[in-house]
Amino acid sequence: MTGPARLLTLTAPTHEELERATDELVTTLEGLDDTGFARLPAVPDTARVVRRSLCRTVAASTPTDAARRLRRRDPRRVFTTGPADRTSRVFLFAGVGDQYTGLGAGLYQCVPAFRSELDRCFDLLSAEHDLNLRPVLFPPDASADPARTGSAPAGLAALYDRREEAQEIHRTVLAQPLMFALQYALARALGALGAPPAALAGYSIGELAAAGVAGVLPLEPALRLVTRRARLMEELPSGAMLAVMAGPEQLARYARGPVSLAALNGPAQTVLSGPVGAIEQTAQELIAHGLACRRLATTHAFHSPMARPLTGPLERLLDTLPLRPPALPLLSSVTGTWLRTEEATSPGYWARQLSRAIRFVDQAAEIWRLPGPLLVELGPGRTLSGLALQHPDRPPAAASVVQTLPGVFESRPEPELLLTALGQLWAAGAEIDWRQVAVP
Repeated sequence: MTGPARLLTLTAPTHEELERATDELVTTLEGLDDTGFARLPAVPDTARVVRRSLCRTVAASTPTDAARRLRRRDPRRVFTTGPADRTSRVFLFAGVGDQYTGLGAGLYQCVPAFRSELDRCFDLLSAEHDLNLRPVLFPPDASADPARTGSAPAGLAALYDRREEAQEIHRTVLAQPLMFALQYALARALGALGAPPAALAGYSIGELAAAGVAGVLPLEPALRLVTRRARLMEELPSGAMLAVMAGPEQLARYARGPVSLAALNGPAQTVLSGPVGAIEQTAQELIAHGLACRRLATTHAFHSPMARPLTGPLERLLDTLPLRPPALPLLSSVTGTWLRTEEATSPGYWARQLSRAIRFVDQAAEIWRLPGPLLVELGPGRTLSGLALQHPDRPPAAASVVQTLPGVFESRPEPELLLTALGQLWAAGAEIDWRQVAVP
């Protein structure tokens, strides 16, 4: 039987003492039953935690799981951090495509700051833009609602048992403001908990969420832009996007006519965008030539010439909005380097962002030039951090990733993942305010 999640922390001045303390904790856990484990505090007692040179954390819902993970030093669940690792937190904001119903429900329960920020976004979207996103994200069916169970839906169940909901949550007009709100709220909550970002990078709609967190636009004008952008895109002819395991040079012959390069995710990971028929034909040609490809869960051809008709209407809207220089370093998805003040305050930049190719491969290169970056993924799963870790410029020892939300194919409970993430951030130097975390 799975009980409440618990975060276990260890500190020690040397590796030898840390290993000895870990072994002792394993022995203690092996002698606990579920009741004894549930009596452990859910979060560290900050009055008793003494920061030393090394920190180790693990989150688990049973003493058996905790003991097994610690005994094996499971790198997917057990995180060890030294002083040199406590450097730059880089928040990564995802685009649309990987969202699913119930996403964030566990965080909504456990983190009042997240709940408050998400409610604020949803209330503004409902009052100002007639968008009711709560039932889209958190379905009213209590028997299947992860807000009650605190776990992400099993991936296949999310895809097959909720076919109608899955179609709705992938509609451009709903998906874009939803992903903006979810990631904006999570970033603001992490800041309130004591782990603000040192830098930000966003992918497609994620760049607008990152810009909102960086102060380029206040929340209300940012939501006005996001909803207008999504509605304009929904009015365009349908399109498709295709992820291809190949570099842009290999795809030059395919990115022609109505098909264009939409994203450069890595040296050998590219996205094509265009009309549905043209993308389907291109997919057949790629497969015939031995190139792996996959249709993305989107209804329109983002970051392609098909989006250019929206430039004028978006620029006219942006002319009325208060654009400001970013208060934090923010990577541009258009140039792949740090957003300049003249770009951040230019209506033309944001109006054209939707029709320009995403250069995440260059964003990742800039991230790895930072001192000891800690990648904090705000979207579901580890999509962007996974791409960054595959970048050839990644230093050999740099593999620090904080995952905050389960991917659609993960069944890991959100409270446990939350404690894992906060434990990693704490071990990397963040002064977490554990009083704001209400894990059951």
